[in-house]
Amino acid sequence: MKKSKVINVSNVSGGVGKSATVIELATYFGSKGYRCLVIDADMQASATDSIGDKGAPFTEKELKILDKQIEQGNSVLKALDNCLIESVSSDLSDVMMEPEIIEGVIQKTEVHNVDLCPSSIRLCQTDKQLTDDITRSAVNRLSIALDIVKEKYDYILIDNSPAQTLVSTNTLLASDLNIIPVKLDRKSLKGMILSLKNILSVMKRNHKEIDVKILFTMVARRGRTEKLMIPWLKEQFGDMILDTLIPYQKKPAQDASLKNKQIVWTNTTLGFAYKELGEELLRVLEGVQNDKAA
Repeated sequence: MKKSKVINVSNVSGGVGKSATVIELATYFGSKGYRCLVIDADMQASATDSIGDKGAPFTEKELKILDKQIEQGNSVLKALDNCLIESVSSDLSDVMMEPEIIEGVIQKTEVHNVDLCPSSIRLCQTDKQLTDDITRSAVNRLSIALDIVKEKYDYILIDNSPAQTLVSTNTLLASDLNIIPVKLDRKSLKGMILSLKNILSVMKRNHKEIDVKILFTMVARRGRTEKLMIPWLKEQFGDMILDTLIPYQKKPAQDASLKNKQIVWTNTTLGFAYKELGEELLRVLEGVQNDKAA
């Protein structure tokens, strides 16, 4: 039986669109009939907040409940925290310690054909727990877990924190394709360089081949830097650069976040770009699959 392809989205620089890339791709793939699993490997749990149990949009009724809690003496921060914080009994931190329990941790979402392995702030302790646990390898826990569920999904997409940790090493080693989202600023480009060096180092140490692609995000429509840098980077990195450019559009992204509506379904340049990215990656992943079969 055909096993799923695993897409890891990572960059040691924050604010480059990692979570958005994962959620929009999963949403688009799901709409095309592909079964998808999102792995949230970021303790900030942005993907979990977006499509998990607490990912519902704010409503007038919800705001009235918040007002009532504040009137009853709760602080604004406490009332908001009660509404926003992701509350799950088990999450990826548990899977990293006991890979065999992954099926019990995965939850259904309201996004068509998309399931979720959630995250929480508890993931910040996982590196220490992995280091302390000497009963098995610390870097292949996620690979073991995904082997249990791979036959159920066509695509598994992993969101990452910016930090380079044992958890991020697990996500990289579990993947077939690693996408590095990059804004065209100095901080993000430095993050891209560090990410590429880390990927090459992990691949060498673990004798693992991973396809790597670079995705330009938040691209200004008439930006002078973009016009200079994109052709130059394409010349240097060749096929490693994805053709699709994700444009910078502040309002569609904000509206989608507040309404918990995926951007790919908005009638915007940004929405069309994520659709184009989805189609490009389907072609890339078909190539990855054919290479593995050869």
